Amino acid sequence: MVALALYGALQAVDGVANKQADAAWVSAPDAEKAARFASAEAIRWIEWGMRSYHDFALGLALLLVAAAVVRTAWVPRPIAYLMGLTGLAYLVQGWVVGAEGFSQTGSILIVLAWVLGLAWMIWLVVVAWRPHDSALRRLADEGGSRPDAMHMPSQK
Repeated sequence: MVALALYGALQAVDGVANKQADAAWVSAPDAEKAARFASAEAIRWIEWGMRSYHDFALGLALLLVAAAVVRTAWVPRPIAYLMGLTGLAYLVQGWVVGAEGFSQTGSILIVLAWVLGLAWMIWLVVVAWRPHDSALRRLADEGGSRPDAMHMPSQK
């Protein structure tokens, strides 16, 4: 939830405040251009800070989800490891953006996080959609009862 809230605030800064500051700078008379540019630059720095905090929050959330997925029996562990790598990429990206702003290193980390994220998401969808040969299903098929009714008392 924190990452989502920070992303919403980031979009407000990026999509609204930056646009307004840039438009004010472009249309300002020459005497005001320096002040308008400084204002636009300050808003850009706020955007860097918001992006850094968002990346930290998202990276931490992904690491926590990866730790939970490792304990899930039906999800292959490599998916959790890819989630964890994605989380680490976001954590490093947050540090880079906070230290350097939007740099070439940050751009590489953005692409890396997207590729890793896309890989584990697609893999997870494939695993979720394929039929599972679970012990409950086998027992249900052998006993002729439904898996969800196996622990229910008889209604005779």
